[in-house]
Amino acid sequence: MGTSSISSLLSSLGSSATNETLAELLGETGTTSASTTNSSANAAILDAVNAILNSATNTSGSGIDVTATVDAILETDAAPEEALDQDVTNLNSQNTALQTLQNDILDFQTTVDALTNYSGDFGSVSVSSTNNNVVSATADNGTAQGTHTVTVNSLATTSTDYAAATFASSSAILPTGSFQIQVGSGTAVTIPVDSGDGTNTLSGLASYINNQDLGVTATVITDDTGSRLSIVSQTSGTAGQITISNDTTSADYSGYFSSASATLPSGSFDLQVGSNAAVTIPVDSGDSTNTLIGLAAYINNQNLGVSASVVTDSNGARLALIPQSTGSAGVITISNDTTGSGGGMGFATTYDPSNPPSGGGMEFTVATNGSDASLTVDGISIESSSNTVSDAIPGVTLDLTGTSSSPVTLQISPNLSPISTDINDFVSNWNTLISTINSDIQTNSTTGAAGTLTGDTTVDLVQQQLLGALSSAMSGNNGVVNLQSIGIEMQNDGTLSVDSTTLNDALEDNFSAVQNLFQGASSVGETLTNALTTLTDPTTGALNVDMNGNSSEISDLNSQISDFQVQLQDTQTQLTAEYDTINTTLEQLPETLAQINSQLNALNPPNTNS
Repeated sequence: MGTSSISSLLSSLGSSATNETLAELLGETGTTSASTTNSSANAAILDAVNAILNSATNTSGSGIDVTATVDAILETDAAPEEALDQDVTNLNSQNTALQTLQNDILDFQTTVDALTNYSGDFGSVSVSSTNNNVVSATADNGTAQGTHTVTVNSLATTSTDYAAATFASSSAILPTGSFQIQVGSGTAVTIPVDSGDGTNTLSGLASYINNQDLGVTATVITDDTGSRLSIVSQTSGTAGQITISNDTTSADYSGYFSSASATLPSGSFDLQVGSNAAVTIPVDSGDSTNTLIGLAAYINNQNLGVSASVVTDSNGARLALIPQSTGSAGVITISNDTTGSGGGMGFATTYDPSNPPSGGGMEFTVATNGSDASLTVDGISIESSSNTVSDAIPGVTLDLTGTSSSPVTLQISPNLSPISTDINDFVSNWNTLISTINSDIQTNSTTGAAGTLTGDTTVDLVQQQLLGALSSAMSGNNGVVNLQSIGIEMQNDGTLSVDSTTLNDALEDNFSAVQNLFQGASSVGETLTNALTTLTDPTTGALNVDMNGNSSEISDLNSQISDFQVQLQDTQTQLTAEYDTINTTLEQLPETLAQINSQLNALNPPNTNS
């Protein structure tokens, strides 16, 4: 193999510098043969080839790290993207700071609104009474200040009726019949007392009445004398007056005794129900029937068709016999009453459900009549169905709790406590706002780092507008012309401080002027409101415009970054392909070198003459 063959082999490496160097060593013409080549020259050529190949590739056939090589090249190419990313980060930080500042402005605007709102706390009033045991009062915001006198002659009462007779329990059987309930001038409603309507017990009767929505509340009241029905109007005054009439519910009652356990005169009587046979009822200690309680228990145990109970009212205790059947089947006949002398037990001779004895029935008693309250306000007589009177003085609600022959004085005055709180909130939110601005635009004295919004002309303008509005003044107004007039001082850093003594004195001694400072024409409150309305406008507000501009720039930058990344990806693909080819070539060099060595060795055969 001649030098021309070696040159052809080397040319496959694609290295012109290497080929040129080898060409010089091997001869330009390629005519030297192995038989004529000096052996020492061939050895020199072989060493030169190895040196050149190793120097050219700096490898022993291991190739190169394609990924690391490409990444190293791309790292330099990606530098512009890093600058774009930093711009996006900075703009996002600015928008975050701007949004925080905007929120602080909105919070401050809320406290300004509280002071400039005509129906707000400046209109809040308190009412003092010289005798809260008779009348106290509250007043709506904006109620005219002044003094009023009230005399309460009588309180409104609520109509209450109750059944005079008591029964053994809430489930005791009631005498059959009905009665009517009328509330005020409403229509009378008939209330049945009958097992068919489930109203033949106190609990059933109370439930039935409540379900009629008559404007009354019925309940069963139980005490040590027994259970009774109570009916209370849901409306006070004469409009809720309860009238109970046509009470036909009845029972057969005995005469009165001192108590349910009082000893009865000995004897007996016959009890007949309807057409049933008469049964003799003993009244005797031997049968434990010598008390009303014992007598009622004995009768109930006989299953005679009646329910016996002891009814106690203000006149004493008596035995009540209630038929368990209506019509002729429930007619009670009592005869041969031999107990004691002078009329025995004193039963009505016959109980006829269609014609009950006089004095029977549920025997409702009026506990309280519904009556209207009577009072005078500033000398004017007023009647009220309720003890809560809301139409006597405009904006004022009177709460009547007692009566008095002498007038009670009500004083309506400004309620200073919520106003003082509003002003202190105003100062606190301003201080938060101005501290945020200072932090954003000033350089940190400790770290030397510039604020996030340093150099932002929009923020500088906002600061100037806020400080200008806060420092504004009005003329006249009884000397209360600016915030300093009520004890609010500005510090060197733009924050505010409050002199509580000066503020309280201004509120107590010059209330209308303080109110006018925030709510009057050309007032500090009006100036601040106008400035804040302009600054916080969602479309044209300075900070919103600034944030929208940043957001638009961020969007553009992100588009550039996206395009740049596509470009880098294409470059990465191209470089990877090129360096993969180079790497393949370098990995084949050992084999190529071996072929060259073999050819050179052939040109320098071993010396057989030695």
